[in-house]
Amino acid sequence: IMLTSSLTTLAFATTLATLLPPETYAAGRVRSLAISAARARGPGPRATVIEPDPADTPPQLGPTAVAVDKALIGGVKELINVVYRERDIERFYVLETIARVPYFAFLSCLHLYETLGRRDMVHWMNVHFAQADNELHHLLIMEALGGADKYADRFLAQHLAVFYFWFVALLYLVRPQQAYHLSELIEEHAFATYDGFLQANAEQLRTQPVPAVAREYYEGSRSTLSALAPPSRGAPLKNLYDVFERVRDDEKEHWGALHCLSGKPLGDMDECALSDEGELH
Repeated sequence: IMLTSSLTTLAFATTLATLLPPETYAAGRVRSLAISAARARGPGPRATVIEPDPADTPPQLGPTAVAVDKALIGGVKELINVVYRERDIERFYVLETIARVPYFAFLSCLHLYETLGRRDMVHWMNVHFAQADNELHHLLIMEALGGADKYADRFLAQHLAVFYFWFVALLYLVRPQQAYHLSELIEEHAFATYDGFLQANAEQLRTQPVPAVAREYYEGSRSTLSALAPPSRGAPLKNLYDVFERVRDDEKEHWGALHCLSGKPLGDMDECALSDEGELH
């Protein structure tokens, strides 16, 4: 079934690529965020963490598309909230498993376009890889805290992720702005969820130790988002509150980037790139 789905998707995408007008792939002036270059140059320029407005409607999407996106994400959010009521860490594990998936879908589609000779968006493969790597470390933190200990939680998270991958991949091939908007809503929810969790559990979290994987990632040299990192990245972590604060801030950063991308045609994605001064605009 998976092989058939893959071949069908490839055939559909190849046909779509031949039908889309050349201006869809207008050469961008995207600033490269290559992972190897980011590691080589150290912390690099700091990006301004932009403040997305949840009330904004992406100009490329109509009200119907926005309503459909909000209904879909709202339904999944309510399901997870009901199933994981008073089980915060397990809920975060499920959220982080799902939150990684859109970046995999974006990468798969961009790899396909690049294979077919459309290389003007190749730099965004590096950006989305960095975002996926960041979400991976969020997931590893939740696993270290026991979020994936139960088979039922892993089963639900992984099956939702498989379904969502194919949905987002197909949507990205047809309406990339809507795919970005869906992911923007997920990151918005993730930010709000972690922010509420920090406010409700601040005292308790400040008494708990930092997981080893979080200390290695945030204090070491493994941050693949160094070019997009907020100023607090790299500061010593004192307790679990600091860890969740970093995770929350990462989600806000993703939210802001996706908010910009959801309002741009693929050919204008360079407008969401870093400027020479290190600002995301």
